[in-house]
Amino acid sequence: MRRSPWTWIVLAGLAVFVPVPFLDDWLSRRALRMGLQLDAPDDAPLTDAQLTTLTGDRSSVLVGCLIIGLWWPIKKLFKTIFWFLTVKDAVDHVAASAQVLASVRVARERGWLAGDEAVVRDAIELAFSRTRWSPTTRLLLGYERPALPGPVEVEALGRFAQGLRRFAGGAVMDRIFVERVEAGVGAA
Repeated sequence: MRRSPWTWIVLAGLAVFVPVPFLDDWLSRRALRMGLQLDAPDDAPLTDAQLTTLTGDRSSVLVGCLIIGLWWPIKKLFKTIFWFLTVKDAVDHVAASAQVLASVRVARERGWLAGDEAVVRDAIELAFSRTRWSPTTRLLLGYERPALPGPVEVEALGRFAQGLRRFAGGAVMDRIFVERVEAGVGAA
């Protein structure tokens, strides 16, 4: 029986509820890493270097400290409003983690992880930057699902993740991701 990475993907999203700055992001990345490890086939596990490239934090520590220093007092003042925003953040993290997992599955199936992890990671980031991927933002602002076929690969992610990916523009993100990797693999 195949192990499901779904529990770890949900935990990656729920890590935002950890009230310790930086620990929440670290736990989210660790949970995503565990989900990717569980999803890898036994005959082709991801190496530590591949996992580090695919899940590494690319943000600046100084910028993070400044944001936390400004954000923490405001968050305490407006606890009710930010409770909603934290739930939104958790849903967005789950949707983003499910999209990363689906993209890595597609990359693994097509053989793109054999030394091209940086191209795959760049394609994932490009798909996120060109799409309004947040399901809650799409819901609040009234964005409709694009008229495209369903996302490339979502079975075994769970019904909740499938729904999030579909609502969050998973098909558009999958198309951007696949086109970018196909253009970049071998050229890098």
